Amino acid sequence: MIANSVTSLINRDSLVQKLYTDLRQGKIPAIVIPNFLDSAKCQKIANQILNSKTSSGCGLTEKIGESINSYISNKLEYFKNAKVSNKYLNQIFLNDDPREMMLNEISKLTKKKIQFAKENLSSYSQGIIRCHSVGDVVHIHRDKACFDAPEFSVSKLSDQMSAVLHLQSSESGGELIIYDKFWSDNDERFRNPKFGYTSNVVNDVHMSKIFVRQGDLVIINPNKYHSVNTIKGKIKRVTFGFFFGQESESNLYAWS
Repeated sequence: MIANSVTSLINRDSLVQKLYTDLRQGKIPAIVIPNFLDSAKCQKIANQILNSKTSSGCGLTEKIGESINSYISNKLEYFKNAKVSNKYLNQIFLNDDPREMMLNEISKLTKKKIQFAKENLSSYSQGIIRCHSVGDVVHIHRDKACFDAPEFSVSKLSDQMSAVLHLQSSESGGELIIYDKFWSDNDERFRNPKFGYTSNVVNDVHMSKIFVRQGDLVIINPNKYHSVNTIKGKIKRVTFGFFFGQESESNLYAWS
């Protein structure tokens, strides 16, 4: 693999719409908006999260929120639990809610309207908080709702993207790795039974290492393989994120 270090790719004065097109087409590894949320607000939210009740999830240690990938064959249970987790997120984000800020930024970036998705009047989960402990690693994987969750209406949305706000950075490690390779059906032979894919899926593939700091908002094309390096030090890596996709030329919907 050929490694390329990336610190930040845009600021608020950049030609963001062109960069979004480049991201969709795979020409750049990520869009990073540094200092999207100031450190004091990030730490306040992170502290509240770390004192909250979490559950376990696929490919990570602790989480708050639901993912459609965990409910492939049980939509009713997903929407039931999403209703509960959305209320919990509302409590955590009572005074400082990054969701609306993130939606507004994505709207400016894409020049499209965006809101959280619903299906038959039931709300999708409005994001996931992930807490990675020291020693945790997120293995090579990709996210593609149209393949993994075809029974959910959001799987019909095009150009699926992922937006992640970094609320607390690890002392070291925890870098985001983006591999310059889109998933294909043929790659399923490299799938791990539990989560992700073996390293063979990205043999001889160029990779970008993104050093993400507290307060940075990162948008990636999750159909490209990506991973997170081992968390080091004594501080947990805390993030909040969701997917979004395009319904029409003017409308986007978000979910997790």
